[in-house]
This record gives sequence, C-alpha cells and structure tokens, in this order.
Amino acid sequence: MRVGVLGIGKTPHKIQHNKSLRDLIVDAGRLAMDDAGIAPTDVQAFYLGNAGCTGFAFENSVALMGADHLGLTPAPAMRVEAACGTGAWALHLGVVAILSGLYDTVMVMGAEKMNDLATVEGTSIIAQAADSKEEYFSGLTFPSGVALTMRKYMQVYGCTEEDLANVSVKNHHYGARNPYAHLRFECTVEDVMRSAKVADPLKLYEVCPMTDAGSALILCREEILRDQPDREQVYITATSMGSGTWYAASDTLDDAYDLLHTPAQKAYAMAGLTPKDMDVAEIYNSFAIQEPLGIESLGFAKQGDGWKGAKDGSTWIDGKVGVNLSGGLLCKGHPLGATGTSQAVDVVEQLRGTAPKDIQRKNVSNGISACRGGPGAVAAIHIYQRLEG
Repeated sequence: MRVGVLGIGKTPHKIQHNKSLRDLIVDAGRLAMDDAGIAPTDVQAFYLGNAGCTGFAFENSVALMGADHLGLTPAPAMRVEAACGTGAWALHLGVVAILSGLYDTVMVMGAEKMNDLATVEGTSIIAQAADSKEEYFSGLTFPSGVALTMRKYMQVYGCTEEDLANVSVKNHHYGARNPYAHLRFECTVEDVMRSAKVADPLKLYEVCPMTDAGSALILCREEILRDQPDREQVYITATSMGSGTWYAASDTLDDAYDLLHTPAQKAYAMAGLTPKDMDVAEIYNSFAIQEPLGIESLGFAKQGDGWKGAKDGSTWIDGKVGVNLSGGLLCKGHPLGATGTSQAVDVVEQLRGTAPKDIQRKNVSNGISACRGGPGAVAAIHIYQRLEG
C-alpha cells in the first residue's frame, strides 16, 4: 500500500493562552494546505483527532467547527477519539479513506488545547482516558500506574533508576534543539535523579508536560504525488492498529510489549520491511519508561534492553536508529489528540530532510511512528518511506 503525503503543517508545542482550539485547528490546517499547494475545496474529507474538547475547551463538534473555519465545507468532517492514540487513529482513518478509493485527497489533523484550566482540572480530564470510576478515584493515576510499570521493569531486568535516566537525557538533548518543543533544556543523569519525585520511582524529568498544539497532514492517492516529481516522494506504506488492557493495576510487562509489538509486526509485513530498515522512529513516551518499552516492541532491542540505546548511543542521531529526535513527548509535550499526528509530521520531515538542522538525521529513507493510549488500551503503528522514481 502507498498513500502520498502531499503536505504537512504544525504549530509550536507550548502554553498558548492567546490561541483557542479553533485557532490551533485553523493554523495547522492552513499550513498543511499551503505546503500541499491545494485549496480548501480540494480537500474531500476531514478527520480531526481531539481527545478532550468537552472538558478542556467546553466544545464538542470541533471537526465541524474546524471544517467551517478552514473552508472545507461541504466535505464531510469527523472527530476521532481514542485516548492518547487519538491523532494516530485519525491518521489511520485518513489512510484507509484514500485506500478505499472513495477520496483522492483528505486532511488528517490532531489538535488539543489543554492549558486554559488549572493542572488539577486538566489531570482529571486526562484520567477519563482510563478507568476513572474505579482506579483513578482509588488513587491509581496515570503517573502512579506508570511508576508501577517502571518498578516492575527494573526488578525483572535488573536495571537501575540511573540507567533509565539516560532516556530523559537523550530526549532533552534533542528537545533543546527543536524550536517546536515545549521544554527546551538539556539535562544530565544527575539532574534527572535530583528532579522531584512524581510517583516513586518516577521523577519530574521523566514526565511530559501538558501542551497546546495542532498538526496536520494532507494525504492523497499515490498517483497524485507521483505526478508531481519535484515534490519529495514520501508515502505512508503501512498502517496497523490494535487494542489492549484497560486496567493499569493488572497491566503486565508482557501486555505492554504485545500492545505495540503485534501491530508493528503487521505493519512491517505490510510495508515489506524489517526493524533493521528503519532509520528514524518516533515512539510514544509521555513517561520515559515507555520509550524503552516501545523500542523493544518495535524490534530494535530484546526485552529488557530497550533502555541501553540511550546510554550507548545506538538510539541517538548517528546510531542504528534515531529514536525521538524531536525530543519525544518528554520535551515536545503531549497534546493528547495531536500527539499521533505530531509524530507523523516529525517523521515526514526527517524523510524530506526538512527537520530542524540540529535534529535532522542524514540519509533517511524509512521511518516509523508508534503511538499508544490509555493504560495500555490502544496502539497505532505507521511506516513511512521516501521512494524515488
């Protein structure tokens, strides 16, 4: 399968009190259409990923709002929601819409406005992506659930908090060089270890910030992009989804592995590629421990060894595979519905060679994005290739 990426657009990830959700949608959408060289009337369908508009923005039918303000009407518009995997699910639907033959050109977007509420209000809205009736009100929040996973990982595989701190060090190295990232500072292992405990053993520098952002892609039939040879020939060549466990208390390391591993294997087969073919990867890491878990699930390391790449350099920009060269969610922030599309845009930039210069890997041909959501309830894998001729 091949679906062309005709255009991309993204806003900065940061607290944007001067921007509404509508503004973020319009900004990202216009940037993507300008990049694609199309008019709003060329967009035949609109898929908007947004996870928390009713809680964060006191709005609901935001895809319809966005379609109107972007000038996309009368094209159909749909809001997609799947916890932290929302934007990646929207991308899946956009790819499937093109492959079905029903549409020639569609817009896929993720957008989230999270910072107009107090943090305690925001975290209560985020908690609704898990079992808010039982676990959350019993004290098992996302941070505490992930802390349990981190503790289990260290006990089973014999690594230390200092070992895992290297993941944050790597992400902050690249986040500091990404002008679109929310957090732009470097740190050391010692800095990570000294940062405040969020839920033992999870520390502040191992947790992503809430952020406001939008990101969009214009997808098209392969022939449309092929007919424009002067454009970078970047295609999505695999899309694979999955679901998993709903309860954090019973989520095991094997559950965490299987969540992304199963759809990743399907995606590799769909694209005719293997883990060794990947040059770059954007892997979900709202908490640092999720990066090594994803590295293992995608086949870049065996179980228990996913953290080593951040320490030995093999997941840095010149390593075997450049992982989260954007700074990942730890530095970009985690704009819920926009996270999956942000990952996609970042990988496409790497393949085009247009990523910010200090985070651009050389000679990138293949990339992968891996997004997850809920305690371990949703997974999304996409593979991207730069194809010449």
